Amino acid sequence: MNHEEWLERAEIYALGALDGEELSQFESHLAGCSLCEGRVRETRETLTVLPRSLAQVAPPRSIKEKLLDRIRAETVVPIRRPPQTKRLWWGVGSGALAAAAVLIVLGWNLLSTRRELQSLQGQVAALQVELTKQEEIVGFLSNPQVRLVSLVGLPPSPNASGRLLWDPVNRRGLLLTIGLPEIPTEKDYELWGIAGSEPVAAGMFKVDRQGRALLRLPGLPEGKVFDKFAVTLEPAGGVPQPTGPMHLLGSL
Repeated sequence: MNHEEWLERAEIYALGALDGEELSQFESHLAGCSLCEGRVRETRETLTVLPRSLAQVAPPRSIKEKLLDRIRAETVVPIRRPPQTKRLWWGVGSGALAAAAVLIVLGWNLLSTRRELQSLQGQVAALQVELTKQEEIVGFLSNPQVRLVSLVGLPPSPNASGRLLWDPVNRRGLLLTIGLPEIPTEKDYELWGIAGSEPVAAGMFKVDRQGRALLRLPGLPEGKVFDKFAVTLEPAGGVPQPTGPMHLLGSL
């Protein structure tokens, strides 16, 4: 074996890809060869620095498939090969194969990190939304002019209930519900402020699986005194006057 082949094996050795008799032979040679020892050290240093110089991109799926195809092809090659073929295989392995393997590992790690980051960003956003809701509720509760209206479930939803924090001065409110049935996409729950016998639309909402919802009421018209609030089931997008069954009702 000429020394060029030993140097090629030094690169494979640095990757930890030698085993069996070839590993034993190379380690015996390495003990007395400063050139191969230097090649092993340089290769390992290159592998350490390489990840820092690569752009953070996900590898194309085709690279992974080509690499796996090459690995499968090499596993079926007979152990006994002519020297020239063996040398060619080592040359390919120490170059493109090693680089592709490093790129794929780095790409998978980057993809995993990005997915974890996206998941954490989603959790932070959800927490921020929940915190905003809590702060809004606390703000209403600390306002001395806010009135609490309890809405009870009617026959379509006997187990449902609602709480409306109503500010009669600014004519705004905050409705919280629980226990309302889930509804199809072509339907909405609609809240009504009732002034005497006149209903005024006060917003649409849907509920989660527990029948919960949080609805911020827009500023209702001035000049009307609202003494009741109700929730009906209406076509999606709402209607100017109630048409569907009433699910919740409460009075000041």
